[in-house]
Amino acid sequence: MKILIPFVWRAILILGMLLQTFQLCSQTHLSQLADVPAPFLTVPQTVVEDELGRPYYYLAAKSGGLQVFDIQSITNPTLVKTVSKTDLDGLEVMDAFQQGNFLYLALGNFFGSSNTQTPGLGILDISDPANPVVKDVWRDTTEMNGSGFVTVQGDYAYLGGMLVGFYILNVHIPDSIKLVSKTQPDQNFPVQNPSGPAVPRGRGMAIRNDLLYLCYDAGGLRIMDISDKSHPQEIGHYINPGNPNKQQAFNNIALNGDLAYIAVDYCGMEVLNIANPANITRTGWWNPWSCESPSNLWVGSPGHSNQIIFDFASQLVFLSTGQSELSIVDVSDPAQPQLFDGYGATDDQIGTWGVTFRGNRIYLTYILAAIPFSSNWAGVKIFDWNYSTGTIRPKIKSEISVSPNPFSDHLTVQLLENIPVNLTVTLFDALGRKVSNLERIENDPGNQSFEWAGRISPGIYFLQVTEGQNSRMVKLFNVGN
Repeated sequence: MKILIPFVWRAILILGMLLQTFQLCSQTHLSQLADVPAPFLTVPQTVVEDELGRPYYYLAAKSGGLQVFDIQSITNPTLVKTVSKTDLDGLEVMDAFQQGNFLYLALGNFFGSSNTQTPGLGILDISDPANPVVKDVWRDTTEMNGSGFVTVQGDYAYLGGMLVGFYILNVHIPDSIKLVSKTQPDQNFPVQNPSGPAVPRGRGMAIRNDLLYLCYDAGGLRIMDISDKSHPQEIGHYINPGNPNKQQAFNNIALNGDLAYIAVDYCGMEVLNIANPANITRTGWWNPWSCESPSNLWVGSPGHSNQIIFDFASQLVFLSTGQSELSIVDVSDPAQPQLFDGYGATDDQIGTWGVTFRGNRIYLTYILAAIPFSSNWAGVKIFDWNYSTGTIRPKIKSEISVSPNPFSDHLTVQLLENIPVNLTVTLFDALGRKVSNLERIENDPGNQSFEWAGRISPGIYFLQVTEGQNSRMVKLFNVGN
């Protein structure tokens, strides 16, 4: 009887995921545009659609190097250029991040145990996207186990160095990368003297001002003070307290104000309150595969959360979830995350590694794998995301007039119907950080107008009009002064 119990639990999990897939088929907001098979033994990792609006995407393709695809015809992407690993000092391409006309590459294979490489960073000039130029390659020749993630803020690149933790590199001069610091956070949390798979590894991260939020794989979430980039200091950490007897893998993170959304491998997604780094608390947990159950093991789990994207306008999180492919989770109530949409089935023998969301397009990268999940196809699938903001939850029914838009240093918001007393109007930036509440115009007879004045950085902003559980979101553009 004891032998049968894990199989029964496994059957229940798979049945639940199949029912979930059936339900999604009836409500999906996704239409597949293209699939692009990868050459044999190429393992697609991350897609970056050109942020300057040019018709290209860049694929971090591991042993296949960095591949540039022309997407003038989005239904038929065409490979136009490959920057091979030979061009990158022999290092494989694991992740990519674009800032303007430069593409930053996380280099060095970390898969397996016998063929890992040294961690590295590459910089490409993509002024002409179809003909990228390698500006510089930096590598740490003293370490192994590769790198898994890179992000850039200003003159600094932050590189997830797996066993190392993370690197900070000065990239102000693109053809002369300089190491600033190499930091390994405390390895004795949550396990003292860890060994084997229990050793923490630096994975995804996010940067906000002088704080770095590091997903430290088996080591949970770490918050690092990077105000002194030569000597980062750990000021907070967290691991799920409700699952103490099973190793957890914190893979990637997305920020929304005081909340962090964490992709936790076979444990779904946690919503954490990070307002106080010394006291990180859990707000919600989307746990579709019953992470705590004895039958849900790392190998063979129906889902593996890896990459994560948060869209502030829709309050949706997009997760690449291994055998479950794509899961889209509504976090408008952060205490009760709910599956909203998705793609794929647990029994189709293909599995995802990465997800990219840009505008109305979603890219999924698929890998060939036997462990931790079975996948017999590698490549990129591209989807149209035909969703309108506001369809998930009730909306404010009043018509809203916002002027000007684009704006520079002031905004006026007018509702064309009477406003309840408890209505609020709030301005947020693209990362979900509150900029300001708008003030009612007191001399407006109907109290129907609000205004804001100030100076903020150019970019995308969101105006949220809220009454209780009802809300309306308006996308704005600030053009500066």
